[in-house]
Amino acid sequence: MKTKQLFHRLPGTARILFIRLRSMGDCLLLTGPVRALKAQFPKFRITVLVEPQFADCFDANPDVDEVLTAPHKLSFASRLLVRRFDAIVNLHGGPTSLLYSCLAWGKRVGVEHYKVAALYHGVVPRPAPDTHTVESTMALMGWLGLESDEPPKLRYELHPKEAARMQQKLRGRPYAVIHPGAVLETKRWSAPQYGELARRLAARGFTIVLTAGAGEQAWVSETAREVEGTVILLGLSIPELAELIRGARLYIGNDSGPMHLAAAVGTPIIAIWGSSDSRRWRPWNVEHRVVQNPFECNPCPGYRCLVADSPLCIESVTVEQVDRTVDELLSK
Repeated sequence: MKTKQLFHRLPGTARILFIRLRSMGDCLLLTGPVRALKAQFPKFRITVLVEPQFADCFDANPDVDEVLTAPHKLSFASRLLVRRFDAIVNLHGGPTSLLYSCLAWGKRVGVEHYKVAALYHGVVPRPAPDTHTVESTMALMGWLGLESDEPPKLRYELHPKEAARMQQKLRGRPYAVIHPGAVLETKRWSAPQYGELARRLAARGFTIVLTAGAGEQAWVSETAREVEGTVILLGLSIPELAELIRGARLYIGNDSGPMHLAAAVGTPIIAIWGSSDSRRWRPWNVEHRVVQNPFECNPCPGYRCLVADSPLCIESVTVEQVDRTVDELLSK
């Protein structure tokens, strides 16, 4: 099947399935390209398939008509077998997403470097490896027929009830959100360093709000020791976290899903960077600064440091570096 300009050969009310498994960040970075696609083809019916914990990344998103989640592979497989789409675009190359691509009815589209690419009806060229993830997705959609000259903004719709609840907790005080967690240790700046940074932010008049995901409470508690009056908010839903960050003057954190959520709601970001590729994963289309030191081994898979006993890339970032970057960003 020819994939070039495929969107233009589909019906005006075509049903498109995008498969975007894995992380919060991956899901949020899809909102910009989908926004551009829906602007050009407003009658396309867009469905996204994501993992259950990230379904709220598309909550109330007017560009997405349906969100499918796959809690259990076998039970979900039977549901997919009766679904029909005009095109199924797999944005991952793994075996699970391939299985889902094959179960649903429709023209399967992958990328030429995917394993078992022969199982797709058509493939698109592989994007340049050093481009941002949003740019890679836009290049894929451009091959399929999307026409867009503007870098698309990420999208996360306002949730008024959650916004009011977060405002009530902070009582109108100017605040900065710090999210010190990350899944991989090679992406996590240390709690004592975050604590010292929080102390300096508090001296500027900010209320410090610390957030954390599952299993990160001890990390946050250690950070909070440095600043009296720190607000700790644990276990927030994605809409609650979004509205908390939307109301902040500044967001500071590692390369993680909440960083991309901050980009989606337009809050200025200081991103403290370790092992991952900042060219591909930096905050998208928002005022931001990446604080990162150069290492020949960067980027790397990040599951553990392969050249030292601990991840020197993230450990080498100093409080002074980040503090100067905060001054620079706030002075704009």
